[in-house]
Amino acid sequence: MRLPLRGVTSLSGAGVVLVLSATAWAVARAVASEAMQSEAERHLAAATALGAERLQGAQSQSLDAVVVALARETGYRVSVFDAGGRLVADSDLGPSAADRMPDEVSRSEVEGALGRVTASSRRVSSLDGRPYLFSAVRQYRGGRPVVIRFGTPVGPMSAAAGRVARGVALGVLMAGIVGVCVLYRWTRTITASLHDIRGLLVRIGAGETGGARVKLSRFSELARVGSAANRIRGELKEQLGRVSRERDELTQLMDEVGEGMMALTSDARILRINPAALELLGLVEVLPFSPVGSIVRDPVLRDLLEASVVRPEGRLEVTVGDRELEVRTKRGTEGGAVVLLVDITEIRRLEAVRSDFVANASHELKTPLTVIRAAAETVMDDKLPADLRSRFLRSIEGNTVRLQRLVDDLLDLSRYESGAWRPERDPIPLGLVAREAWEGLEKRWIDREIDFRVIGDGEAIADKGAVYQIFRNLFENALRFVPGDGARIAVRIGGVGEMMEVSVEDNGSGIPASALPRIFERFYRVDAARSREEGGTGLGLAIVRHLVSSMGGEASASSVWGSETVITFTLPGPKARELLSGTRTRSPGADR
Repeated sequence: MRLPLRGVTSLSGAGVVLVLSATAWAVARAVASEAMQSEAERHLAAATALGAERLQGAQSQSLDAVVVALARETGYRVSVFDAGGRLVADSDLGPSAADRMPDEVSRSEVEGALGRVTASSRRVSSLDGRPYLFSAVRQYRGGRPVVIRFGTPVGPMSAAAGRVARGVALGVLMAGIVGVCVLYRWTRTITASLHDIRGLLVRIGAGETGGARVKLSRFSELARVGSAANRIRGELKEQLGRVSRERDELTQLMDEVGEGMMALTSDARILRINPAALELLGLVEVLPFSPVGSIVRDPVLRDLLEASVVRPEGRLEVTVGDRELEVRTKRGTEGGAVVLLVDITEIRRLEAVRSDFVANASHELKTPLTVIRAAAETVMDDKLPADLRSRFLRSIEGNTVRLQRLVDDLLDLSRYESGAWRPERDPIPLGLVAREAWEGLEKRWIDREIDFRVIGDGEAIADKGAVYQIFRNLFENALRFVPGDGARIAVRIGGVGEMMEVSVEDNGSGIPASALPRIFERFYRVDAARSREEGGTGLGLAIVRHLVSSMGGEASASSVWGSETVITFTLPGPKARELLSGTRTRSPGADR
């Protein structure tokens, strides 16, 4: 079990007080005992010197009487030894002391006095087994050397030193108790402040910057620590807010960017990937820190992404599914890499379309120009018969008209695709516009009996000139392929939800199923030779598709090979009028 800081401090303080008290007792006892014994030795030495003089002056008295008198006067034990170190008189033993103490043979102080005049010692007495202080001096009695010795027991001095030591230890103990109480109060205050600071730092470590501020302590050092913790919390809160805003902005930016973006760690793991990259790579979800090698299936792209964390830069065009992707990588300054995925499928498709367009346009222009040039060179011959000259001039005229129509269609198509033309949004009667377009063509085919019908009617919100051109192009296309006898062209008009649906049906030669997906492409012809003979440019249906799309509809085709073809397009009906908006400009064909 872990104790709080103030409890630990209190126990530690109590232990220290006890140790100090014990130490003070021991030191005081030792010092007092030593001091008392030193003082006792000084007094004992003085008493010994005085006793030696008394012994010198009492030559006629018996030794027993002298030692008893000296012991009574000084309070010390007095003994006399002869030159051989034998006890001859003792104040405590009385007469016949030598007979009563035959075992006391080694007396260091006596031997020292015989050799040096004076001597002293601290030892245990053989008389009672207690420690004594002895002081001895050599003297002469009857012409022979004797040693007079004074002794005092150490026990009373040790007891007095113990009493002094107990008083000192008690004083230290009382002072320690007072100190521990004061320390406990200070520790409790410090502990409370440290607890508050610790709680704040724990919250900061957990990413929490809320809660109350730390109350500053009365102690200056703790007050500075608390103030620093409060300042750290404020700065961290501000920095976390800024980082959070920057992260959210970066996340939103990556999510909104149309190009695919990935951030990789230094070991080629996915740190971040935006929705566009998921879509381009055909992924649904990627867990954070997934190895890029386990996510990307294409081996070429996988190798590039894994190498991006070690190579400064990389660039590659790769096909992923049905998409053409341009992949650019750049290694980060602190490890990892950033990957940019750009979908260039449409760019490559447009490049191919442009290349095909240039090739087809050049071919379509070259054919009539070649015929015109050859016919013109032939007509310049003066010897050319009149009937041949007339035929060549008609060829020049026909190819010139064909060339003009081709240029006009190219200009119209370019205008529609560039966005320079915007349709008007007016209610127009589809049946009436279909009949007007047919009447404009009927004179060209007056020698043929064609069954033309308009079935149904309705209004569309569209550009009248554009709808007129749609019908005209569809009728011209149908007239080139319907049979000479029993030709039939029908226009069916009806509503489908908010849209109006128009179908132009003919009983011509039809279109092969393999060619249906391409009939709205520029310069595409199912029967190129027949179409050129009829004066077709190969752009009519492409113009139809762009006009319909610009007005908010769709165009499609169906056919039964050898029997019929149906071209269907939709236009917004009256219910969809409020959903449409646009700038009215000049209608297509208005300059014709």
